[in-house]
Amino acid sequence: MIAQKTLNNKFDYISIQVNNLIIFGIYSIESKDEKCTFERLVAECFNLFPCSFCFSRYPQWPDSLKFDRSLRTLREEGLIVGNPRGLFSLTKFGKKIAEDTARLLKIGVKNKVQPLKMKRDAEINFINTFKMSSLFQKFLKNKSTFVISEMEVRNLVHCTLETPLRIVKQNMVYAEKLSKEFNEKLLCQFLNLCNQKLNKKL
Repeated sequence: MIAQKTLNNKFDYISIQVNNLIIFGIYSIESKDEKCTFERLVAECFNLFPCSFCFSRYPQWPDSLKFDRSLRTLREEGLIVGNPRGLFSLTKFGKKIAEDTARLLKIGVKNKVQPLKMKRDAEINFINTFKMSSLFQKFLKNKSTFVISEMEVRNLVHCTLETPLRIVKQNMVYAEKLSKEFNEKLLCQFLNLCNQKLNKKL
């Protein structure tokens, strides 16, 4: 749980990027074991950070349009998953930013998290699925001539042609960030090529 604190002074948060405040809003909702719908997120962010999420002419009301671009960016960067029609949640990298933001806001954090070993094992297994793939082995044999199709990229993350491209991209960005964290340089090169292929479709 996040210790309760009312942020009445706008200078507690006014210098923090809106994207980071949204990430913290999701984190705050999840810490209460609540579902983070778009409407719930708007309410939470406006309650915590009214000056950052209000209408300029009507500061007593939240402006939901301020969330659209930020949520798209956060998905593309692999920091959150979800969409306005469903639920939002944080990835591992999003949680790290939320915790850093909490420290900037000086809000106490008592977060319920998985045991570190369980989280690490899950991340290692995720990375290993890419390392053991036939496409990565093909890349290792001849990096200079390696090419990959969009369908092959989708198969890597178990996505079909019906899966929205932004979801595929989100999964691949997360994989690339994780490979950097584990210092898997060759895998990172491979995933970067995969992401370049997806970028051409955007």
